[in-house]
Amino acid sequence: IPKHTTVLLNVWAMGRDPAIWKEASKFMPERFVDSAVDFRGQHLELMPFGAGRRMCVGLPLASRMIHLMLGSLLHSFDWAPPDGIRPELLDMNDKLGAGTLEKAVPLQAIATPRLPPHVYVC
Repeated sequence: IPKHTTVLLNVWAMGRDPAIWKEASKFMPERFVDSAVDFRGQHLELMPFGAGRRMCVGLPLASRMIHLMLGSLLHSFDWAPPDGIRPELLDMNDKLGAGTLEKAVPLQAIATPRLPPHVYVC
C-alpha cells in the first residue's frame, strides 16, 4: 500500500464473515458472554467502535453501563410487539443509513410500566 493512501475497512462485511463468526447474521448476544475482550481496539468484536487512537472514547464506560441500563428497562417495563405483529413476522434485515447500519423496517415495541410511578421516584 503506497504511503499516505487512505484505507477504508468494510466493517459490515467483517462483522458478518462466516470464517470468524458462527451464524454471523443471527442475533446471538450470548456469543460475547465469556469473551476476554479488552478495549484497546485489537479485537474484531469491537471493530464497529473504531480502533487505536481513533476508537470511541466512551466504549469502556458504555460497556459498564449497558448492563445497568438494559436491566433497568427490562425490570421496569413489560415489552410486547404492537397488536397483530408476531415475532416470526419481524423483518430483521438492515440497510446502510448515514454511514451506519440501521433496520430496514424500524423495530417497534410497546413498553408498559410494571410498577406504579411512585416506585421510580428518586
